[in-house]
Amino acid sequence: MAPSETPLSREKLHGNYDHIVGESTVHLEVLKSIDTFAKSSKIVLISGETGTGKELVARALHAESPYAMSPMVVVNCAGIAENLIENELFGHEKGAFTGADQRHIGLFETAFGGTLFLDEIGELPVRLQSKLLRVLQENEIRRVGGTAQIPVSVRVLAATNIDLIKAVEANRFRRDLYERLKSLHIHLPALRERREDISALAKYFLAKENNCSSQKVVDINPEVFSLFDAYSWPGNIREIEGVIGRAVLLAEDGEILPHHLPQDLQMPQVHPLPLADETAAANPNAAERFVLPFPIGTTLKEIEKSAILTTLAREDGNRSKTAKSLGIDRRTLHNKLRDYNA
Repeated sequence: MAPSETPLSREKLHGNYDHIVGESTVHLEVLKSIDTFAKSSKIVLISGETGTGKELVARALHAESPYAMSPMVVVNCAGIAENLIENELFGHEKGAFTGADQRHIGLFETAFGGTLFLDEIGELPVRLQSKLLRVLQENEIRRVGGTAQIPVSVRVLAATNIDLIKAVEANRFRRDLYERLKSLHIHLPALRERREDISALAKYFLAKENNCSSQKVVDINPEVFSLFDAYSWPGNIREIEGVIGRAVLLAEDGEILPHHLPQDLQMPQVHPLPLADETAAANPNAAERFVLPFPIGTTLKEIEKSAILTTLAREDGNRSKTAKSLGIDRRTLHNKLRDYNA
């Protein structure tokens, strides 16, 4: 750090972010961006892997903004059927289509004076992206089946867990909309990129579980923290919250121990090891060898089960996404989960 640079610290922030846990440099950079962007009325794009806390950041941006006294409306662009999302966002007039027996107010109007959070915006159908762009440029909407342009005063936040640049290159996301979104951008690091925060997060979620549970767990064994530090955390913060919640239920003696963790956390992680000189000479095309990421004696069925359940947790229980990630069809996944009683 150059002599003129000031170290990052929470004390220099204007807002209260005690509920966003972590003291790593990359995390404090995120808090600094929240603090800076919150006072603006401009769109903020929040990117990061699943489970990194994008909605938590959106809520902090809203809470510290001039819009905080009005509602924050959340819409999951991937959670609404494609033929319904335009109606949900912009509303419709009476008689706009069969069954539209009364006017429906959309989410842009519902959030008037407040914040509209468009989660998973990368999943918005391409045909609606141009309409969204127009709304962001003109600050007005037109209901389905209507002719009037209706002014809307709303602060828009958007989040994505996909690479929008790659989506633009694949013609799945409009470049002009991406350019509109990206001017204020907060990227959330994966938990494996801020390992120094793992211990604090585990203790935070333990305290949270204790507050809402009759069973009190007072400690986490040091061996557990060692396993946490070695783990890759594909589900990020959401995964560690789930791991702690599960462990609290199992920890009958008031301490979380290694055997209270899911099987995949108890397994050693994959670490590349250099080959010995003789081995390298005998295998000129091999640069590395790997230790097994599971104990010797683990059955193939156990490995498969661990992979499926871990992927399912990482995809927030979405079976279609889980099947796609694993390269199997949804029926195969369903049958395997039935075998696991999951």
